[in-house]
Amino acid sequence: MSNSEERLYDLSLIEEMAMGDESFMKEIAETFVSSVPPVVELMVEYCKNGEWQKMGSEAHHLKSNIDTLQITSIKEEIRTIEANGKHGLDLDITPAIVDKVKLVLDKVIDQIRIQYGL
Repeated sequence: MSNSEERLYDLSLIEEMAMGDESFMKEIAETFVSSVPPVVELMVEYCKNGEWQKMGSEAHHLKSNIDTLQITSIKEEIRTIEANGKHGLDLDITPAIVDKVKLVLDKVIDQIRIQYGL
């Protein structure tokens, strides 16, 4: 990650839980990097196919990861996707929100890979 690139996440909550255990931190990073992309891809696919309830369900699964890593730039967006999918609201603007969440999470994953050498 270059110095000019802002870190999009904050690991302070996980650092608190880890109490200085670097192997625990790396394990959390590995889990995030391996488990989040398939969920994001499903959310994107469901959005493209107009399967709004399923899209909202995948957004729900991502919410805790986004909160734990304090990815504040998409905190509200993931909740909007979840609600829009669940209630069938604002489906005309939802794909753009899904695209933003995917873009941010892809960048976060890249940054975590660099930070932990994954």
